Amino acid sequence: MHSKRNIISILVILFLANSAQAQKKKGGLTLNAGAGFSMFGVLGSLNFTIKDDFSVESKSTPALLGSIDYAFEDKVTIGLGGGYQEVSQKFTDYKFMDSNGIEQTGSFSYQISRLNVGARLLFHFGEGRMDAYIGVKPGVNIYNIQLNMSSEIPEPSWLRTGGSVFAFQVIPLGLRGYFTDNIGFFMETGIGAPSFISAGLCFGVQMPTEPVQPTN
Repeated sequence: MHSKRNIISILVILFLANSAQAQKKKGGLTLNAGAGFSMFGVLGSLNFTIKDDFSVESKSTPALLGSIDYAFEDKVTIGLGGGYQEVSQKFTDYKFMDSNGIEQTGSFSYQISRLNVGARLLFHFGEGRMDAYIGVKPGVNIYNIQLNMSSEIPEPSWLRTGGSVFAFQVIPLGLRGYFTDNIGFFMETGIGAPSFISAGLCFGVQMPTEPVQPTN
């Protein structure tokens, strides 16, 4: 039984140590596509009740993520990345003052979306089919809010958060493991938008870095 496990371990090591390093060499191009979790989504999915005030029912989608990275030097890539996520909340038993100064109770809902885009600078290390990296991604968060409420309820001031704000993400660690020379998986951690952890599939190819010479 132990010998079988040892054989499997050796085969896995040999598989990972193969020569699929093109994506982190000069001219390598890699695409990531996956999903992740963010504090925006975690906080936006909480259900709670504030006694004698209002109740909140919440839900959020995962952060849908994508990126493209190009190696302009060996083990150094630049690229673009971003993510999209939606949060919706419904407020019930919400108390407000009407136009006559009389306290009323009503309900309303809203949906807020966040689009994050930015430029990525990554530094790669690791060997064989394993590609590890760290990096940074300055960019922008673009928020959009859709309200569903009657005209009697005044718009809460804390919902006026639409627009664009600067966003900066640190990538403490990212990992890619390739099943073949071109196709694999990725896992990435982040501090800042669009997620604190994500995973998915990656696809890498080697682009020509020298001009093609004409043949006679």
